[in-house]
Amino acid sequence: MKLFVAAAACTLALISAAARFPDAPTGFDNKTNGLVDDATHQADQTTFEEVEQLSDGLGPLYNAQSCRECHQSPVSGAASQVTELRVGHQGPDGHFRNPEIPIAHGAEVIVGRSLVNDRAICPNAAFPNDEIQERVPQTETIRTFRLSLNLLGDGFVEAVADQSLIALARQQCKSSHGKICGQVLQVPIVEAPGQMSVG
Repeated sequence: MKLFVAAAACTLALISAAARFPDAPTGFDNKTNGLVDDATHQADQTTFEEVEQLSDGLGPLYNAQSCRECHQSPVSGAASQVTELRVGHQGPDGHFRNPEIPIAHGAEVIVGRSLVNDRAICPNAAFPNDEIQERVPQTETIRTFRLSLNLLGDGFVEAVADQSLIALARQQCKSSHGKICGQVLQVPIVEAPGQMSVG
């Protein structure tokens, strides 16, 4: 009888706890998740969907003319079937190394990132002799396509301590014996000029 009473008490406690927390949404509806009011969410979504022009500062290298172009399935901000090209090579120590991609006939070299942009603003009518389109050198033997990721909920990464994400990347590398190593990137915090955080 005591076991029955204890089981009943646990069941009631679980039901009570479940009643306090709403169910997770089962789909995307272009509405706010509650962190901001709906008017703010809609204004942010409008900015996310704006098509940028050269006069807006688009370029010089880019993949698309709006954020929504790559993040839009089934709603704005979600994942996509659009892929982006990532390349690199294996260093002497066996670890992945980012590429060195020359542009402008070798006058500039893009370093420090694996992404290869699909498009460039030059050559164009204003700069007919400037060629800055990225092309993958033969030295970059590791090549893959990555699907554009779902951005919905990405803001919640701010609730996770940077050190936790750094530790996860290290643990991943250690547990896979160096075959899979997460890359922690520090990005500027828009709301706090001069400060960086894991992005």
